[in-house]
Amino acid sequence: MRHSILLLIGVCCSLHCLGQNKNERITLSFENIELEVIFDSLSAQTGYFFSYNSDLLPKGSKYSISTEDLPIDQFLSELLVGTNLKYSFFKDQIIIHYEAPEQNEKKKRKLFSISGTVTDEWGNPLKDVNVFLDGTTIGISTDIDGNYRLNRIPPGYYDLVFSYVGYKNAVYDISEYNGGSRIQRHKMEPSISELQEVEVVAERITNEYDTWYAFFELFQNDLFGTSFNAGHCYISNPEVISFTYHESNNKLVAFATEPIKIRNEAMAYQITYFLESFERTDTDLRYRGQIKFQNDYNPDGGFTRKQIRAERKKSYNGSWNHFRKSLLEDRLKKDGFKISRTKDPTRIKANRLKPTDAADILVFKGKHWELDFKDYLVVFYNKEKESLNFLLDTQFSSVIYADSLDENRTLLRNPGKQISLLKLLKRPLRIDLNGQVMDSFASTSFGYWAWERLANLVPLNYDPKYDNF
Repeated sequence: MRHSILLLIGVCCSLHCLGQNKNERITLSFENIELEVIFDSLSAQTGYFFSYNSDLLPKGSKYSISTEDLPIDQFLSELLVGTNLKYSFFKDQIIIHYEAPEQNEKKKRKLFSISGTVTDEWGNPLKDVNVFLDGTTIGISTDIDGNYRLNRIPPGYYDLVFSYVGYKNAVYDISEYNGGSRIQRHKMEPSISELQEVEVVAERITNEYDTWYAFFELFQNDLFGTSFNAGHCYISNPEVISFTYHESNNKLVAFATEPIKIRNEAMAYQITYFLESFERTDTDLRYRGQIKFQNDYNPDGGFTRKQIRAERKKSYNGSWNHFRKSLLEDRLKKDGFKISRTKDPTRIKANRLKPTDAADILVFKGKHWELDFKDYLVVFYNKEKESLNFLLDTQFSSVIYADSLDENRTLLRNPGKQISLLKLLKRPLRIDLNGQVMDSFASTSFGYWAWERLANLVPLNYDPKYDNF
């Protein structure tokens, strides 16, 4: 026996006797421990012998995991997420082996690539043009000859974005399911400033610091929301943003001369936001743009990798992205979703609404799905409770509850299941095989989904099972 497992600092481990039965359940906790030590501890206390090549284990990595009443095979699945290590049982052994990510993906789907050249209006190559798939972490900048190549793209539908300071953004619809290579060349067009026309009808706010700062606070709150993550998001280049204010209808309009750089410390994302439009009035808020995500972990940011993974997973769970994938995979009940329909969104009572079957609103069309329904789809998510900040933000919670706060802004109810409303503006709503929406601005959401904004957004290609940033 190796005595090191009895002297671990920071390890709390309590296991029920397993007797080499992978269906038996365990309760344990490890904090910043190497895989080899975790394997040794499990081996000594479960009766299983671990068989593996130590050269295949991640070097210098330490792991934290806490479980309660969990089967050992499920514990191993959670422990090995993102390592490309797999396990199998053979008699009294647990065999650990490595499976390259290329092998995993080729077994499941045909990946494809996009390449091409970007030039200016005279045909000269442009260097450092941002080329990316909107809402994902898949992106690159063109080289000195204007060339780019995006590799290993999962099959599906995407918006391919070209962006460069001083030129108009361009967006192409890309749809591919058979693998191979796509070629997409693009000629950038110079942008034409519309500020001169705007100044005729509104006062442009750029130099008055107090006024600009007040508008910037509104803009930032509208973009990030009021969630926990919103308090850990900041714009690193606010100087590129300017505003106009239309006094006649109390309308605020925002412009950005360059892409907006956003840092989300809670989820370790560097976000580049290419703002197309932003307008807010007393009763309406509308903005749109393209988003480029980059994993950007900062050890000094105040969050550990474990906390970041947990926050990403929490933001994903119950979200619009999660719901779509769960719907297509027929996992609504297993994933914690329940759906109903209503004509009146102000009278939602979970126990009074008749449940809706997914088959009644979803049809498979060969290369895509179509979601279709009248009025409002009510989506309940019961694996996480509402945030207190949501209940306090009556702009969004009042759609669901008319009595969350009293006149002193004291909460009148405890957080319950998360409730969102979905309305189709264009019917049917097309969804690709990966769960991506194929029709821009074809739907709108209310309630919890509307409240969780950019600060709680994860990339479209995010997968909680393989979040190895």
